[in-house]
Parts: sequence; structure tokens; C-alpha cells
Amino acid sequence: MEKVIPPSSLKWQQYRALLELLPEQHPEYPNVLSQFRRQDAGQAGENRLEFYLQQAQLSNLTFLKRLRIEHHHPFQIDWIVLTSSFRVIFEVKNFTGPIYFDAKSNQLTREIDGTTKAFDDPVLQVDRQYINLRAFLIAHDKKQLPIYRYAVFVNPNVILKLHDYPDYHRILTGQAVPNLLEKLAAKHPTTTSDPVPLKSFLEENHQERLIPILEKHQILWENLIQGIPCPNCSNRPMLRERMCWQCLNCGERSADAHKAMLYSLALLSGNQTTKNLAAHFLLMDSPDAARKMLGRAGYIKIGANKTAYYAHPELLEITKSVQ
Repeated sequence: MEKVIPPSSLKWQQYRALLELLPEQHPEYPNVLSQFRRQDAGQAGENRLEFYLQQAQLSNLTFLKRLRIEHHHPFQIDWIVLTSSFRVIFEVKNFTGPIYFDAKSNQLTREIDGTTKAFDDPVLQVDRQYINLRAFLIAHDKKQLPIYRYAVFVNPNVILKLHDYPDYHRILTGQAVPNLLEKLAAKHPTTTSDPVPLKSFLEENHQERLIPILEKHQILWENLIQGIPCPNCSNRPMLRERMCWQCLNCGERSADAHKAMLYSLALLSGNQTTKNLAAHFLLMDSPDAARKMLGRAGYIKIGANKTAYYAHPELLEITKSVQ
């Protein structure tokens, strides 16, 4: 099966799963919600750039979103555009309001309601990604082409205050992206080279990590909500009756309502779901019944006896264990 980069980052998926199972009264809930919103805003910005990329009137162009490579040090690229004659790296920002670029401190600052917040310089960020990507491609004997790099602000409500910033020409708004790509294409004539094999190679080397999210926020398994929510009315728990899940509130019946809960457990456990953990959250009396359910859902058994756990196969493809 060809490896592809998932549409949502695993970190975003982990925070969403945790929010769905964490009671709002838990003292860590506001921090988890804040982290999720941060991940969500960043991902929304990355998705927004795709609209502008597709506006470019170019053939022989392909692109990848949220590529993460581990080569000496891990690095992530929000978007990389691949053509037969050049490449472009975009660092995406989804900020709103006035953004001030300080050339001396290499910082961005934003003032909202009297509070000033500082951010890293995105041009320095994208330059570091370029250095890492180039070293990775050289190490794998990939053809070297010109690689351009830009910081792009995709939120229409941003106001960029560049002043004396020396790299102002590498700071873009989203609507400037199609014109930029067309100008670069005019500068670099199309060749017979096909960028698709490089895209496939990069996808094959995409590598994400599951963060130890419960430990990070000092949340215990027993703090989380048990039971499967009804896919129709969200009432929980659904009960297991005659090989189906039954909602006592609206009467909805489902044969596979457990799959979403099992995937959440995989995300929160570092992809190491035990039969006891599954039984606990599915409210099943028998761990062996939960084990069979994991097997039927396609989870892969790793280890034996008391050390055995079950891993989601798609997560195994794109993750490494947390060190």
C-alpha cells in the first residue's frame, strides 16, 4: 500500500481525541483546549494555502502539505511545491491583526488589547527547513534544483508591518502565491523531468510522532470518560446487545461505533492499546471479548501474554515510538 501523509497531523488528532474524553471540570481542560485551538488554527492556515496554490496556471506542478522528515534532526515543512525545474518551500502563518517585523531582533510582534506577544521570524524558520531538506536530498542522491523559500500569511485579516525588514520580498500574503509561482515558472523553463517520483519518495519518508499527551498534561486514564457516544445523539454509553451497539436514549443501533473509541485509545496510548484498556473504555466485562474486537478491527498484536498490546496499522506506518 502506497504511503500517504494523513490530512490531519497526529498531534491535532491526539488533542481532539483527548478533548472528547476529558471532562470539562478537569483542571487541565483549559490548557488542553488552548493547545487544540493552536493546532487547529495552524492546520486551518495550512489548508487555506492550498486554495491559492491551485490557482496557479501551471502544468507539471505538484505539492505536499505538512511533510515531516527525520534526518539527523526532525524538521517539518508546511508546504513544498515541486516542479520539473524548481522547488518552493512555504512557511505558513495564520495570524490576524497587525504584525510587526523587527529586523534587529529577528522577531515578529503583535499587540492585541494592550498585550504584546512575540513570535519567531518565519523567514529564519523556512531557511532552516531549506538547509535540512537540501542535506536530506543530497544524502539520498536526489537531483538538486533551485529551492525558493517564503513565509506566507494566509489570513485575510492580517496587516503586515515590514518597515525596514531586509527580506520583505520573501514575505507574502496568500493571494500573491499564484503570481509568484507563475513568475518562477517563467524564469525556469519546464524540462522533461517528472516531479511525481520525488513526491512519492518524500511521502515514503514522512515520519510523525505520537506525543505522550497524557503524561504531558498529567492526566490519568481514570480521569477520562468511559463509554461509546452515540453517533446520532452523542448520548453515552451505548450498550453492547446482540453484536451491535444500542443507544438507550434515541434507539440508534451501530455495528462499528466502537472503532472511533479504539482509534482514540490508540492515539492516547502511543498506539499501544491493551485488551484491558479497551474493555475498560468500551464498558465490556470481558477483556477477551475486547481482544477479539481489536483483532476484527484490524489492529496488530505486538508482544505476548501480559505484555501484549494492539497497534493500529496506519499509525504504525507513519510513527516512531516516543523516545
